[in-house]
Amino acid sequence: MRQEIIAKSIIRRVSLPANLLMVGLVGGMFCLFGLATPEPGIGFLSALLPFILLFGHLALSPVPWQWTGDDADRAELGRGFIQAFCFDLVWIALVLGCLHLLGWGSLTPHTLPPWPEPAFPPPPPFHRQPFRPGLGLGLVNLAFGIAYGWVSSAKEATEASERRTAELLRHSQARALQNQLEPHVLYNALNGIAELVHEDPLAAEEAIARLADLYRMLTVHGDAALVSLEQERRLVEAYLAMEQMRLGDRLQVTWQWPEWADALRLPPLFLLPLVENAVKHGIAPVEAGGQVVISCERMGDWAQLVVENTGKLLQGGHRGVGVGNLETRLGLWTEISGSFILTARGTWTVAMVKWRPEEG
Repeated sequence: MRQEIIAKSIIRRVSLPANLLMVGLVGGMFCLFGLATPEPGIGFLSALLPFILLFGHLALSPVPWQWTGDDADRAELGRGFIQAFCFDLVWIALVLGCLHLLGWGSLTPHTLPPWPEPAFPPPPPFHRQPFRPGLGLGLVNLAFGIAYGWVSSAKEATEASERRTAELLRHSQARALQNQLEPHVLYNALNGIAELVHEDPLAAEEAIARLADLYRMLTVHGDAALVSLEQERRLVEAYLAMEQMRLGDRLQVTWQWPEWADALRLPPLFLLPLVENAVKHGIAPVEAGGQVVISCERMGDWAQLVVENTGKLLQGGHRGVGVGNLETRLGLWTEISGSFILTARGTWTVAMVKWRPEEG
């Protein structure tokens, strides 16, 4: 992993409530065990020590195993062990050293009361190094830090791999649905042109030229993951211009479009299916035609696309291929929460897509 990814990984670990709860529970057990010992003078630092070391292991021990300097999720075993040994040795020594300077008494051997003078000469003294609890505690934490870092980094590497796989699958599904929608628009347009061939051959010829432009725009438009709403609006205008040739005065379109709306970004082909559904199911079947009103609104952090058309909602709330496709893609759009509503409002049918635009 690279430095910026490791920083995010540390923040994620120390912010998970489950991890903090585990530090509190285990640290509390060590603290109670220490307070239950018969030796007096445990002190505040001794009570705090288990929490400091456990939190340090949680935040820092996986870091040397994750540091690779490239896009790999985890260092190889040999390199990771050497990095973990050096890194954990440094931060554990710093923690214990700082506590020692602050007066943590158990880092030095305890002073025992003198024994009474024996009645007979003692044997020759046996020289033995004094037991140092601080050194033992440091070695135990060093071993624990290496082991915990190895296990935790392996777990995070597996989770990262699973997230990437899920993300690739989600993008593949969204792309497949998007590819399905593009020929669907073409088929509907061709059906409309077929009606013009016998009624108005010149209009049909012009409609074919407009269809070529529309499909060229669709090809470029559909290659992007996110597009501006201005691009989507121009695509819809090209589609409506072609439909206007077929329906004439039967199709009346009103845009209620603020200037700021063009800068918003969203996945491609989100507005077009709403308009196409309105024309195909609300306007074209009616001999007298009808109206389509296209608007964009802003409500706090949320933006909303609204397409309204005259005509009641079809029985069973029929959505059509394009709108059903949109609903599925909206469910796959996990980066930004969004919702879709198709409802009746008096003698009008209203379709709404609501989402939280990306910042910047």
